Formats: sequence, C-alpha cells, structure tokens
Amino acid sequence: MEPYTITPEVDAVREFLEIAGDFTNPLEVVREAISNSIDAGATEISIDFSAPKEVGTYVLHIQVQDSGYGMDPKDLQSFFDLGRSAKRGRPELIGEKGHGTKVYFNCASISVETTKDGITLSAEMQRPFATLHDGRLPEARVISRNISGKSAGTSILIKGFNNNQGELFTHDRLRRLHQMVHQIWVM
Repeated sequence: MEPYTITPEVDAVREFLEIAGDFTNPLEVVREAISNSIDAGATEISIDFSAPKEVGTYVLHIQVQDSGYGMDPKDLQSFFDLGRSAKRGRPELIGEKGHGTKVYFNCASISVETTKDGITLSAEMQRPFATLHDGRLPEARVISRNISGKSAGTSILIKGFNNNQGELFTHDRLRRLHQMVHQIWVM
C-alpha cells in the first residue's frame, strides 16, 4: 500500500450539538451572557426571564441587554461560529475560545439585535437545536439598518431554552450567581 496523507476533518453538526449540550448547568447561559457583556465594555446589563404564552404554550424567554460596544458583521459572525472568536489573543477578556454562545443553540430560537458605529444588525436563527438534530447546520438571517442616534449595545432573546425548563432559573440560584458576578466585577 502506498503512503497517503490524512487531513483531520470536523463533523460540524456533531460538534455544535456536543457543545450546546455540554453545558449541564442551565445557569451557564446567564454566565455566558454576563461574560460577553463585560467583555464588550458594558456598564449596564439586564437579564429578564419570562414565560409568555405563544400559540397556547408557555415559552421560556431569556432576554439579555447590554450597553456594550455592540457587534459589527465580523463580530456577529463569530457569535454564531464555533471556535472563531473576535476576542482571541486578548487575555484581558473573559472569553476567547468561540464556544460559549453555542450554549444558546439549545433553544427554539435566538434573536440578536446589536448596534455598533450607527449600524444595527438584526439576526434571527430559528430552531437551532432541532436543525442540528436533523443533521444540518442552522442558519441565521441577518438584516442591516442604519439607525441614526441609536446607542451602541446588544440585545439577545433566547426562546425555549433547554426545552423550556425554566424551573432551574429560581430566584435563589440567580441571586447567588448575581452575587458571584458582582464580586468579580468590582475587583
């Protein structure tokens, strides 16, 4: 047999599924949101949990808003990509591997609206977890608009996270997480 070369490949769908499911503690979604907001220079972060009724079913909504720098098209691409981070090589930042936001993929939909330098990007990804389970990579549809006077920042809405298991986001658990984050932030 003649010598030959093997070039390693990645099963992207499998890896996205693996990473989206690797975060066993649902509070990782909150930790990830806070870490990214801090890395974006946010001085204000709001995280809201609700369960409005949609088509006869209560759907867990996790809404994250921050006053950070916002994202440009390259940053938004990195948000959805695996292993690609616009923060790589910047040790002063919390995240840089390009894995964290994939915890958001364990949901029914992800909507991102981000403003940077007067450009607002709105991205929507429907059924990311189900699409991955169907053996396909999910896609995000992006719309770009110039909105003069709009402040920089990002808003993320995650619907149906972790199969709508909202009972894991108790007031007590979130308060403890808030206390830990506050201690880190004031250091």
